Amino acid sequence: MLHDITDIRLRLRPGAWPIADDLRPKIEAHWATCLAANPHLWNGRVLGTIAPGEPGGIAVGGGVLTGEAVEGDFASFLAWRDWGFPEIGIRNLFGSALVLSSDGALILGVMGATTANAGRIYPPGGSLEPADVDADGNVDVIASIERELREETGLFAAEAVMEGMIAAFDGPRVSVGRVFRFAMKADDLVAAVMAELDRQAERELERVVAFRSIAELDRPEVTAYSRAFAARLLAG
Repeated sequence: MLHDITDIRLRLRPGAWPIADDLRPKIEAHWATCLAANPHLWNGRVLGTIAPGEPGGIAVGGGVLTGEAVEGDFASFLAWRDWGFPEIGIRNLFGSALVLSSDGALILGVMGATTANAGRIYPPGGSLEPADVDADGNVDVIASIERELREETGLFAAEAVMEGMIAAFDGPRVSVGRVFRFAMKADDLVAAVMAELDRQAERELERVVAFRSIAELDRPEVTAYSRAFAARLLAG
């Protein structure tokens, strides 16, 4: 489900992810297995957002997305994901940079082999983290999106025209997409990003791909929320 939004008001509240004590050893064992398979993983701090319907949960009204978040760790998130997202009252809310070329293509990234989502295809973006929280407890989702865009692709938000924001609700995931229209055509934009990736010592993206029609996204590597974004942006 997509919602057009004009603002995001997300706050960090005291507390942690609601992980039962008896699950902690299982999470640690799962993390050890993941780390053995991929030593590049890092158990950083991440934010989870309270689920809709819960006190302080995600809501959209009058074009404004509101909610509260709590802090957890990546190991818990990865276990939650790999166990099929059992209901714990949390949603994985994160930002997505929706990169459009001047000739109407949507540029998506293919995740690199050293990441936890190797081979998956979706917009540049990443988990919210404590660094995205200001001194007053506000979570700056837009700053997170712009940072991930710059770090992952070398593109700067200031060089694009902003064309709105869309929130995609995809089960346990809620992605806030900020639309960036760049002046370059698709092939030139892809070439510019690939040149940047080749300069990065530790890149998250294996490559980027320009999609020009919705039919091109009918492949298992493309996440459902990415297809929803594309259906909106490539339709007109």
